[in-house]
Amino acid sequence: MSENTKSARCFILHDETSIHKLESKHFNACYWQDMPGFSRIDGGRGGSVKIFIDGQVAMLRQYLRGGLIARILTDQYLWLGKCNTRPWQEWLILKLAIAAELPVPKPLGICVIRAGLYYRATLMTSFFEDTETLADFLAHNSLPQASWLQLGRLLKQFQVKGFRHADLNANNILIDNQQQFFVIDFDRARMMTTLGDWQWKPLYRLQRSLDKINRTSSLHYGDDDWQALMDGYQAAV
Repeated sequence: MSENTKSARCFILHDETSIHKLESKHFNACYWQDMPGFSRIDGGRGGSVKIFIDGQVAMLRQYLRGGLIARILTDQYLWLGKCNTRPWQEWLILKLAIAAELPVPKPLGICVIRAGLYYRATLMTSFFEDTETLADFLAHNSLPQASWLQLGRLLKQFQVKGFRHADLNANNILIDNQQQFFVIDFDRARMMTTLGDWQWKPLYRLQRSLDKINRTSSLHYGDDDWQALMDGYQAAV
């Protein structure tokens, strides 16, 4: 890990074992848009693109707000110190998850630009190729019960190891053509010391996400599938 402070108002952190030195331009989607391998990624709040850098496929995700405040501060967050910025915190969480051998994207770099009381930020991570979101997969395929059990076990594994995802939904779980799962977007995630009442909230959030999408898009998903996920979750230790 190498930190490169470009100026008093621009802070860059990158994984020197995976990628060459990064500059602020590398975190700007406009820099990449005419280069091979560039494409925009649908879903979420926007602001994510796929790029090709140093012989590998990566993703840039700009931090964007949701809710009513997004009408005023679309991509600005209150500055409380570099180490308290959202990408700095997410970087640490991802590093811990990788050390715990959990299926998460590898953080490659972050860029934080301060302007007065606020900052804007972008995160660069590895990109899982040949995957789609759980929501997209269920739009045209059913998932075997064994895979729902597997997903439940995986989510329990994250929590047993202390990871509390802040926005677990059907678009933040990826599945590949071998029906292996990956979890993405650890913005605002937290590390917990023990299991407790908190562990059910991410699961309820995921269930609400699936139910909401199912009402509008008719997924290959039903109550038996959710029960299989919970069976896998409850059986895991």
